[in-house]
Amino acid sequence: MRPRDVRDYLRLHRLTRNPFDTLRSRKRQDRDHLVVLQNGGTLELRAERADFHMFHRIFLCDEYRLRRFSPGALDVVIDLGGNVGLFAARAATLAKRVISYEPIPQNFAQLTRNTAGYENVEAVRRAVAGSAGTRRIYHPREAALSGVYSAFPENGGHMSDAYDEVSAVSLADLIEAHAVERCDLLKLDVEGAEYEILYDAPGEILNKVRCIHAEYHDVGRSDPRTRIPELVAYLAAREFQVELYPHRRKENHGMLFATRPDAAPLSRA
Repeated sequence: MRPRDVRDYLRLHRLTRNPFDTLRSRKRQDRDHLVVLQNGGTLELRAERADFHMFHRIFLCDEYRLRRFSPGALDVVIDLGGNVGLFAARAATLAKRVISYEPIPQNFAQLTRNTAGYENVEAVRRAVAGSAGTRRIYHPREAALSGVYSAFPENGGHMSDAYDEVSAVSLADLIEAHAVERCDLLKLDVEGAEYEILYDAPGEILNKVRCIHAEYHDVGRSDPRTRIPELVAYLAAREFQVELYPHRRKENHGMLFATRPDAAPLSRA
């Protein structure tokens, strides 16, 4: 095996009960595969979809920096852009409560299967946006891009003309509906909707959020607010300490980590 394969196998050995089969399936991706986690949970990864890639990002690469949190350290995690439930399943081992929103029917069905063993995960088939209403969510051009459903038809050139009309709520609506007093971690992977969600959230709502771990996207320049420098300045003015990790060779696309100083005791090195 290549050094990368050895590294991935060792990580999978710590995380799963079937590391070799999972590594082999991830390399081939020609059939569905059931990952058996060390805690007994299972994750169904679909062939020829983005599921294998997202499993690698979330569990092996820890792209959302969940390893910094001890089990049970978080009370409430809000997962926006839940996709097929891989982040929610990972966060469920760290939090007392995970609220996951995903609007696309086929992804939501997979999310409910992948989180069925976690009583602390609440799954809702809706989008979250700047305001309540109906949103048009465009499909990706290829099934392999199943993590790229977006309200922005120009999103990276990945979108087709097909779309779903979905029901959307605001972050304020969500927090009220679920009676959230404090959100220890807000995760965002919403293909460009992160800007309106954060900009349009009232101050008292953002004050309930201690940490934001998000992927930010380049979704066109029709609105100058959909640029990461403006979003960083906006969050910094609201007492978040912000770190950016841009993706290589991609403009205005990467990972954002925003933390309030009083959230530090929740994390570990």
